[in-house]
Amino acid sequence: MGVQEDVKGKNAKFNDRITKWRTFFMITYKSFSEKVKRITNVVAAMAVAVTSIITAGSICAKAEPVSQTVDLDGTYNAALGLRTETNNIYRMAYYHKKSAGSDKWKHLAIGDYSSQEYQQIESSFTDVVIKGNGKYTVKLENADFQGETNFTKMQVSTNIPNTGQITFSDMVIKVNGVEVGRFDEPYIDEHEETSGNSCLLIINNEREGFESIDANIVPAERENKITVSFKVNGFNYKKGQKPKPVATNAPASTKNNDKKKNTPAPTKDKPTKSPAPVNNATATPAPTGSKIAVDEEMRPVVIISVIAISVISIVSITISVTKRKK
Repeated sequence: MGVQEDVKGKNAKFNDRITKWRTFFMITYKSFSEKVKRITNVVAAMAVAVTSIITAGSICAKAEPVSQTVDLDGTYNAALGLRTETNNIYRMAYYHKKSAGSDKWKHLAIGDYSSQEYQQIESSFTDVVIKGNGKYTVKLENADFQGETNFTKMQVSTNIPNTGQITFSDMVIKVNGVEVGRFDEPYIDEHEETSGNSCLLIINNEREGFESIDANIVPAERENKITVSFKVNGFNYKKGQKPKPVATNAPASTKNNDKKKNTPAPTKDKPTKSPAPVNNATATPAPTGSKIAVDEEMRPVVIISVIAISVISIVSITISVTKRKK
């Protein structure tokens, strides 16, 4: 009996130890599993955040400003713009979509277009259509400057994109037939008011590095005539000519003669001349979706928004895991 009791006691102790070890391993495994899940969730959230930030950074890095191009076989426009010193009699002639070509844009005025003080001033402008390389002239006639003789601004505005492909030279300014100024290489204004177009400055004391002609150039108490001539170069054709059409290879015409089945005699191979390359300034547009453009001012907002969303996601996951644990 004593031996059997000892055996039973040992078995009980062994079973008790097995039970304790099994319980310990189960608790450890469960705790370890929960920690692994929590770490995995946090790592996944961090990976999403980092990926989002990298993506936002790559968007900002790849974003490129929309570049303007010049149609070297196309036609453009030019107009005389100016502003007096005292009464602000003006017509700046910038080629903006809202003003260019409108009735108010075609003459001198006082006051903003939309204000009650707006007043039309008697005048007659002659603008010009630029068709190829050559000399062009814009002018203002019958201008009543109401006794003013000084100008704060004078320029030749164009709608030719300022890319450097088109150049200007030999600009001559005349008042009532008398030359008052000349620019061998006109200064191209790069102010935002030009909307990226080529604007040839004549009078403007606000631009550093530009030397204006004398601003006091018109006599008082009379109608005046101002003319500005200039040369244009860089197009594929000259003034008075038509742009050369783009050369295309016409498909060879084939004639099927069912009645004649004779095989034509072989012809000697003749060397073919490759067509001359055509200088097209218009860039081929990138495929849609190849690049995502983000406005320069919006880039910080995009990055901050992505970071904020990522942080909120991590905090939400952590709180959810904590609640489950409790």
